[in-house]
Amino acid sequence: MERLTAKALLHEILHFFTHIEETFFKTSLYFIIKPGITSLHYVHGKRKRYQKPVSYFLIWAGFYILLHNFILDRFHYSLILQENGQTALQQEANILLRKHFTFFVLPILFSSSFIIWLVLGRSRLYYFEVFTLSLYGCGSYFLLLIISDLLLGMIFRININHYYVFFWQTLLSFLYNTWFTVDLFRRLKIRRMAVRILVASILISAAGYVIFIYAPAAWIWLFK
Repeated sequence: MERLTAKALLHEILHFFTHIEETFFKTSLYFIIKPGITSLHYVHGKRKRYQKPVSYFLIWAGFYILLHNFILDRFHYSLILQENGQTALQQEANILLRKHFTFFVLPILFSSSFIIWLVLGRSRLYYFEVFTLSLYGCGSYFLLLIISDLLLGMIFRININHYYVFFWQTLLSFLYNTWFTVDLFRRLKIRRMAVRILVASILISAAGYVIFIYAPAAWIWLFK
């Protein structure tokens, strides 16, 4: 009997994806290349053609976790953090963040949705409509991380657990989220859209910084 290994689990996930409904792949493609019009279709009730938001998010997040860990084990990539005179607590917090990155995405998802709704969407969308679209956006971001890990970690043999790669992932998130936001709200014809997106970006960046820097340290301090 074959033992359960990361490779075996990855094989099961790949088998699942080869037999998944066509709507899942269409949803993934549409939210990458035309997120604005796809979002409006979903909000306005044309939902049967798309994968449900929670399952979409969980599938891509789960696949990312499995693939990321498989690549780390396969190529023996070790965690490399920036050496800048950090305290022991800060270094431990950085390790926790990198090992459980997906977990810390969730509070950013809630806070970012609220900021986008507050600054951009109140006159056009309900908060939970914005949050639902954020689930699609975050799921699509995990898809982009999967592509990034495959290219960097498997093809170019770059240590995907290096802090430089973490910076690249942050930039990738900024670029995709900006594209998603601009493509959506220009179709909703929001007044002073450029200024509002700039304000939202600053607030989201600040919230993300606070969560990524202080939430892991607070977790360690509370439960250590």
